[in-house]
Order: sequence, then structure tokens, then C-alpha cells
Amino acid sequence: MNQEFFANLPSELIINILSRLPVRTIIGCKCVCKSWLNLLDTPEFAKSHLSISVPGLILYESPRDFEYFKVFEFEDELDLEAHELHYNPVTEISSWEFINEERLGFGIQGSANGLVCFRKIGHHPETVYVCNPITRDYIQLPTPGTIWHYPTIVTYGFGASKTSGQHKVVRIYHECIRDPDTHKLLGIPKSECWVYTLGTGSWRTISPGPKLEYNCRSVGAFLNGNLHWLVTDLEGSARISCLDLETEVFRTFSPPPALPERRRFLGDLTVLGDCLCMCDNTSDDEIVIWLMKEYGVEKSWTKEFVISKHPDYAGECYEVVYPIKIFKDGDILMAWQDFYLFYHSLKNRTTANVNLPKLHTTYRTEAMLHTPTFLSLKSFAMENVCSF
Repeated sequence: MNQEFFANLPSELIINILSRLPVRTIIGCKCVCKSWLNLLDTPEFAKSHLSISVPGLILYESPRDFEYFKVFEFEDELDLEAHELHYNPVTEISSWEFINEERLGFGIQGSANGLVCFRKIGHHPETVYVCNPITRDYIQLPTPGTIWHYPTIVTYGFGASKTSGQHKVVRIYHECIRDPDTHKLLGIPKSECWVYTLGTGSWRTISPGPKLEYNCRSVGAFLNGNLHWLVTDLEGSARISCLDLETEVFRTFSPPPALPERRRFLGDLTVLGDCLCMCDNTSDDEIVIWLMKEYGVEKSWTKEFVISKHPDYAGECYEVVYPIKIFKDGDILMAWQDFYLFYHSLKNRTTANVNLPKLHTTYRTEAMLHTPTFLSLKSFAMENVCSF
């Protein structure tokens, strides 16, 4: 099979073949010839690749001197000799490559169709970026609305609308009044919801929905074109706030039954497989993972897994435990949001740390599912796209 054979193939067939290769191999194919370089940069290739691309992992880590974003592909086979063989490194980005500032820290706010939203935390909580780590380009969004300080709560989400496919960053702002001694919520005199649609160049406001208490550490869980947050109503009951990214209308529905009182409940929402997932970490002895088996149907909440807590992982860090992926061999990849990754083997009922390739000794780690894409941010009008 020679070069002339490929030169005579229709571009649609070449796209179909190349889009099935691993991401690092595709990147290498850009060096084969100029025609392939041009073909792999087309919207047609990006669309074809995204349609069959499978979720991998994006990881943010903050070691002593630098901050990194890393992307891994999953190797999901039954006969792997060690858990660490599930992860193949794809790319790595240092924050110094595009933000020349010292250790401000970042928080991942969501991933959708291969694009990642993150923001600075600490001294600059309102600087928001959307990035494609595969094409290595990014957008810095304009500074959103109201400046805020505790006890006001601000939380974010990022996703794509189900019908139009528009990518949207959502910023929810609730001005809170709290008891100075107990920090109990007394009222929410002001609420705002800001939406940034990629390609428009500006933020706009929408109706913020009912007044609810959000958690500033929570990120909207993206599923079925909707963003979801675990919240508390003004009576103290747990609810799930859901924003339809197509209609931009909020609604609420119930979390799993028999949850502890919200004031002592430890847990959060995420997505596991194709299901909305609630991870309940309240017990001193076990982690309970609930799945909504039929989306939007409250009666379909099912207690899917009960995992005994390992004594080496005791303490406050259990507050932010959440599952990321279930592998075919029964290993569940999980995260302590600000600490490290671990996995639980359903087969052996054991728990151990995950030692990913090229992982630095780190002080802070965040991880979530991420589907690699070759979609260029330059395809969005009205955006000032930078590369690194």
C-alpha cells in the first residue's frame, strides 16, 4: 500500500479512517504531508472525530512551582495487569504557557465536547477561560457581572445545549445574609444568573430561578443538555437545581430518598456513565453512590454501590469524594477533589491510590471526564483566540 493509494482516496474516507486513531497518532499524522495537515484542520474532520471520540480524563494538578493541565485516554480492557495501565498520557499544558502569573490556582468548571472551562481562584476569582487542550488554543472571557465577597455565593457550570449545540458558561450569583455566629442562611435578597455563549463575545443575564442556597465549591454536572447543582431551599431541604441550556429555564427535582438532613449531608452531584449520580459521603463507615437510572424520573434513583471507607482515607477530605468512571474490570476511579485520585475494586473490595504516568508530587488535584476534540476555538465568531 503506497502513498499514491491514499492520494486517490476520497477525503471523506480518509477522514473516516483517521478519526478512529488515538489522539496522539492523529497529531502525528499532521506531519505526514501537507494535504493531511489541511484535512485534519477542517471542521469536517473535527465533527467526524468528535462523533466517535470517547471520554478520557482531564487532570489539574498544582505542585510546588507550576500548575498543569493533563489529558489522558482510557485503556478500558479486562485483562490489564495493573490499574495504572488504564491511563495513556495525551498532552500536558503548563499554566505558564499562557498565563504569566505566579501560583494563583485554577478550578475546572466543566468540560463539554472537548472544550474545558476553568477559572482562577484566590485573588482573581472572576477570570474565566475556555480552552481546547488538544488544539492548544484558549479564550479569556470578559469579566462577568457583580464583584462578590463572602457570604455571597457564586458557582459556575459549562455545557452545550442539546438542539442548537451552543456552548455556554453559566455563572450563578446569590447575595446571602447569614447569622454571624452560626453562618446559617437567613435570606437571599438578590439573585443573578449570567450566561456567556461562545461566539457572542459578551455575558447576558437570564432569570435566576427560585432562591436556593448553592455551594461555592460545587460545579454544575452536565448531562443531557442540562446543568445540575445540589442545593438547599430556604426551608433547609435538599433539592437539585437543573438549568436547561436550550431554553435557559431553571427547574428543581428531588435528590435520592433517605438522604441525611442537608445541614449534615456530605456529598455532591456528578455524572457516572449516562446517569446523574449522587455521592453520599455522610457516613463514617461507607460511601453510597446513587444513580438516576431514568433521567428526570425521581423514582428511578437507585442505590448502586456501597463502598467501605478505608481507614487511611478518613477525615474531612471525604466531603468531596466523587466517582469518575467505572472500568470494565470493576475498578471505580474516584477523586478527593483537592487531594488525590484513588480507585476501588468491586472485584477485590480493595482501595488504593492511583499513580498516573507523568504525575508530579502535588498539593492540589482536580479531575473530571473529558472527551478530546479537534474543534478549533477559531470557529467561534466574535472571540479573541490565543494559542500556546
